[in-house]
Amino acid sequence: MRNNIEPVKPRSPWPVRLVNIVRSCRSLSLDNLETLIALNNSERLRLVLPGRLIKIPTRLITNEYAFSLAPGGWNYFRALVAEYEQYPYTSLERTTFFRFFRHERVRSVRNLNDVLFLHEPHKRSRRDYFQFYFGTYPWGHGTKSGSVRGGKPWGHDYDRLEGTMTRDLHGYRRNPWYLPGDRYSLETEFHQTRELYHSLKKGYAPLWYGSFPTIILFIRHNGEWRAVRENGHHRLSILSHLNYNKVTVLIPSDSIGIVHEADVERWYYVKRALCTPEQALDIFHAYFELNGRERIDYLGLPSVY
Repeated sequence: MRNNIEPVKPRSPWPVRLVNIVRSCRSLSLDNLETLIALNNSERLRLVLPGRLIKIPTRLITNEYAFSLAPGGWNYFRALVAEYEQYPYTSLERTTFFRFFRHERVRSVRNLNDVLFLHEPHKRSRRDYFQFYFGTYPWGHGTKSGSVRGGKPWGHDYDRLEGTMTRDLHGYRRNPWYLPGDRYSLETEFHQTRELYHSLKKGYAPLWYGSFPTIILFIRHNGEWRAVRENGHHRLSILSHLNYNKVTVLIPSDSIGIVHEADVERWYYVKRALCTPEQALDIFHAYFELNGRERIDYLGLPSVY
């Protein structure tokens, strides 16, 4: 497996995590996914379901809100790193990352629709559009278990309406989207992202630690595809800024693996007539057509990189 640094030579015995990764995954190095796309459904399932490592171009990775890691895209964690690299002594308040999450329009978001269509108020306010809680999507969720239940909803609006508490699912007040603008969350991300940046600058050897970023694949009718991150957002953002053109990622055994445009009629919320195929595809295509810059431009904030 290639890295931009010399691989660390493990001492015997190898760490258990490394052995487990090697046993459970076969490396599938693909310059593109033409081979994967050409497979029939049963072959695809055999390939994806056990858990597979694939090497993919960073430019085709986006996050769950369509903030892309492509050179022409804008991602708030990458922006934080880029600004820190230029101005290492800047305060949190002076960063675009802080100004983005503290912007009144961002602080008004309550669900997935609001984030994806932040720059298109007419779509955010469409009364005939089903409002997807954070953690839910037209196809359900990125995991097989979550998809069976229609997702794993969370968020301040969800808790307010359902009487639940999902604020700390990813650690104490760690999620900047739970209540956008929460200063504690932004301070935590500010410090921990910079610490991880310094660590990754020294080298990246995920096989040694038995930990890879995880993704699911979105594939259009025409074969165009995107990798949507599930875990490892900070690592992927930093690696893209450090000019890693390709990264090795994992499609876990509990992942749905691939979301096909062709399957829209069978997606969880469409099948149950909770949202129309039109709305479902609006959200699906957003991951191909949006990259984050349209929203930063709409807010009138600098892109930094």
